[in-house]
Formats: sequence, C-alpha cells, structure tokens
Amino acid sequence: MKGTIRRNRQNWYVDLHWKGERIRLFSGKDGYPLDSEARAERLLAHIRYEVDHGLFDPKDYVKKELKALIFSNYAEAWLARRQKEVDNGMLSRAYHRALTYHINNHLNPSIGGKSIRDINEGAIEDLFMELSGSLSPKSLANISGVLHKIFKDALRRRDIGRIPEFPKIDVPEPQTKWLTPEEQERVLQEIACPVRRAFFLFLMRQGCRPGEGRALMWQDIDWKRKIVAIHAAMNGEHYRPSTKEKDFRILPLSVEVMESLKLLPRSISGFVFTFNGKPLRKGLVNSTWRAAAKKAGIDVCCYQGTRHSVASQLVNDGTSLELIGKLLGHKTGVSTRRYAHVNVESLRDLVDRQQTVSSSKKTRI
Repeated sequence: MKGTIRRNRQNWYVDLHWKGERIRLFSGKDGYPLDSEARAERLLAHIRYEVDHGLFDPKDYVKKELKALIFSNYAEAWLARRQKEVDNGMLSRAYHRALTYHINNHLNPSIGGKSIRDINEGAIEDLFMELSGSLSPKSLANISGVLHKIFKDALRRRDIGRIPEFPKIDVPEPQTKWLTPEEQERVLQEIACPVRRAFFLFLMRQGCRPGEGRALMWQDIDWKRKIVAIHAAMNGEHYRPSTKEKDFRILPLSVEVMESLKLLPRSISGFVFTFNGKPLRKGLVNSTWRAAAKKAGIDVCCYQGTRHSVASQLVNDGTSLELIGKLLGHKTGVSTRRYAHVNVESLRDLVDRQQTVSSSKKTRI
C-alpha cells in the first residue's frame, strides 16, 4: 500500500493506492473531516498499522460505506432484501411485518445510531436488560433471533468480521392447548356455513395449517385414489405456490372429509374453500372460529383447535412422533417433539398401575 497526505482547497486528505485502486479519504472512521495535517498524519499512521497487522479494510473509511453500516440504515436495507423474498413467495408477509415491528420498535431505539461493527457484547447485553423490564421472555427471544439473523447475514456478506456473543434467554415451555374429537365436534356444530364447516373439518382431520387449507384447489384432490396434495399456502391474502416448510405432502383423505367436500359448490377460481368466489380470508376464518368456539364454551384459537389438536390426539393414541411429523410436514423432529409432553394417556397408565400396586400392598397388610 502507498499512502500520502495531500490538501485540497478545504481540507486535508489521505491519498491511498490499495490493490490497484485509488482511495481518497477525507474523514476518519468516526466520520470527522481531516481538518488539519496532524489529524491526517495520525489517520495514515493508523492505516499503516492496520495494513501491517492484516486489519485494513477500506470499507471502514469510505463515508458512504460508514453511513450504510449505521444499524438503522443497515437494518432498512436488510428488510428491503427480505421484502424481495416476500415478493418472490419465499417469505411470508406476516413474518416480514414481525421483523419490521421488532426492528423499528425494539432495536432501532436502542442501537439504531451505532455502526453494526461497533455493536459488541456489552451493547447487546444492555439492550436486552433494557427490554426485559417490559417484554416477556418469548418476545425477547424473538427479538434476539431477528438481531442474530441480521448479524449472520452481515457476516456472510463480509460487512462484519464476527458475530458478537448473545446472552442466553430462558423461555418457559408454552402450554399447548388442544381439543378432543368430542370438543371439536361441538365447535363444528356451531358453524352454519357449509363451506366454513367443511374447511375446519378438513383442518381437524388432515392436520394442515389454515393457510394451506385456504390455498387448496380442486385440482389438488385425487378422488379415485382418495388423496390430497398439499404444496401451497396463502401468504396473507396472496396465493403462494409453496408451504411454510416448502414441502410437498401427499395425504390420504378421510371418508368424512371427502363426503363434506363433495357437497361444496365449485368456484370458477378453482379454490375449494371460498367466499364470494375468492379464497377464505384469514380474518373471516379467525372470526368464524372465535364465534363458534365461544358458543361451544371452548377457549382455544383456530390453530390450537385444529392442527395442534390433530398432533396431540395422535400422540395420545400412541402414534410415533416420526409419523406425526410426516403428516404435519415438519422438516426436522424438533417441531414435532413439542407434542411429546401432551401424551397424557401413557402417564395415566403409569398412575393407574401405581394405584394398583398401592392397593395390593394395602390388601396384604
């Protein structure tokens, strides 16, 4: 590297020749202009030190790059890249809204003015200590996940040299609410619309996500083989030709579901579950479920009353977690294992056996 100090009409600058490229620096890492020869000399000496120790990176000094590395600017550009993934059907709109909310409301107010290269363990620890007073451990874990993802992408793009260590956040295991088949039937009885009743029955028997059910098309059903192909989902109110896990599942249709589907009217749109010719809207699905569940005296959300309940019922019936994972479309066993703790019936057998042993001992005494 060759470097000299020069002066223009206004300020001093460092003139570098680095790897065949000419770089003129009018400010230091801190963004302050080189308003004196002494300041310029100190900067050149520091650059030579970095070159000798393999630490020099021109991005650390170029003003445009410095501005782009300010966390609020960097996060904005990161969100713009995620928006392109949404537009290409690779990311859900709801997830992008959650990312935007966490960045704007929790990350930017604390670290938005710092360079992403200057956010160290101490800054992250202070951030989560500040947030812990008003947010739940689950929310803190979600925010931590967003920030870690930003750092991971920054490292991959070589905008930072390392990912700082994150504090561990202990999240209590959530309570998984679920319904028995009898309770599900009570909810179905409170739904008058045959299309919406068939929709919830489909979710209850097939274990699909609501978005997958809303995206179901008649061409996905093979009546002769009694199977259905699950390969798409609704992204908000937009059709996405892939599921959340980007999987392709072929599921056997239950007789009950098939009979309910045969009674539904065909829409020109090709979607199975429709309202005014269009796929059921997310808001309509949730409001219908809430009203029916309330009338049935049941306090669970749609996801818990359908998909969670399918998995929980199967666990209690002795079905292996591997098979349940295949039905639900889980890529790994991690998501499926959370249902293991709802296996109440196997524990009931242990309690009953223990009671039998205790009664036997009392009889002998």
